[in-house]
Amino acid sequence: MESSIEEILKNICRELILQLRGNNAGNGNALIDSNLISTLHTNLDYYKKSISNDDMVSKEIVSILIYTCSRFYVQSKHSKNSDEMLKEFDSLNGKLLRIFMTEDW
Repeated sequence: MESSIEEILKNICRELILQLRGNNAGNGNALIDSNLISTLHTNLDYYKKSISNDDMVSKEIVSILIYTCSRFYVQSKHSKNSDEMLKEFDSLNGKLLRIFMTEDW
């Protein structure tokens, strides 16, 4: 059964994925929704706490988070504001690694 935090994360990711298709900010720049990105990071912190004692993590939520992260990288190749896109990619990628890396590494 999907938790409410997973549903929130999926909705945020869907919205970001749609925004990261094309240079919607004009002048060849990709749209960077700082508020939505901040909301994603905040909810990822909540999600990390919610899964800390669980043995299982939703494959679907991991997939959508990784795909969303990759969209920042891909869009950086096609946008004039590629530095900002790569900064967001690095930040989100680092957070995902900290959340999903096992302690065995």
